[in-house]
This record gives sequence, structure tokens and C-alpha cells, in this order.
Amino acid sequence: MTINALAIWQSLFLELTRLIGVAKDSADRAHEAATDKEAVAENKYDTRGLEASYLAHGQQERMAQCIEDNALFNELYQNRQLIDDITLGCIVSLESSEGLRYVLIGPSAGGVKVQWNEIEVLVITPHSPLGAQLLGKMVDDEVVLTIGDNIHHYDVVAID
Repeated sequence: MTINALAIWQSLFLELTRLIGVAKDSADRAHEAATDKEAVAENKYDTRGLEASYLAHGQQERMAQCIEDNALFNELYQNRQLIDDITLGCIVSLESSEGLRYVLIGPSAGGVKVQWNEIEVLVITPHSPLGAQLLGKMVDDEVVLTIGDNIHHYDVVAID
């Protein structure tokens, strides 16, 4: 099946925008909890306020990471070029005994999944075992990935 790279990128940007919204909502709720009058310590052993402030800080960092992910992918998309070997920004079609699998090699946001028609595309980074194996490969190259006792064979069938 031929993929529509533009539609996949659009789906990715929609998902990244959704994740920013979720992170912002979580950060806002955590901030409200940390500054609520109920968070004031009643004694020296009461850590609700401290825990709420740690959570608020973590949620702010998560939101900042989501915004950075979106910016990195936007820059990557704007500067991508058609080439023969797999680099950052490529959408790769892999074939194995389990069927076709689609991955987008990204600078961050590993694990994010996007849908286009019936196709699911998984974002992986060069830091993942599969991402590290794929960089520099070309169509018709084989990738062998060993995870624990399992050996996975993938053939690169397309690069978009």
C-alpha cells in the first residue's frame, strides 16, 4: 500500500498539537492544586503542598517538551529532502513475517502514533534500537533486530 506522506505529517502535527493541549491542561490543573488553600501544610509532616508543587513543575516541563517536540518536527518537515537513504524525517515502510509496519524517524516524541486511513505510523528516534539500525539503510536493505530472545527481520520496502 502506498502511503501519503503529507497526510501522515499533517496527522503528526495534529497529534503533537493535541499533546500540547493535554500537557497544558494538566499543568494548569497541577498549578491550581499547588496554589489552592487546601495545599497549605497543616503541620511539618503535611507534604500535600510540596507534592503538588513538584507535580506542577513536572507538568510544566512536560508541556515545554511537547512544544519543543512540535518545533523540532516543524523544522524537520520544512527542511526535509528526498534522498535514497534513511535519515531523520523519513517515513519508512518495513516488511516482516508479521506484515507491513510504518515508522517515522524523528528527533523526539518516540512512541507517538498517528493514523492515516488504515495505516498506523509509529514515531521512533535514532536512540531506539530499530531507529539506530535503520539510519543509513536504503530500499531493499534488511534490518535484523534482536530484543531479548526474539529476532525480528525487516526489509525496507519504501522510504518517503
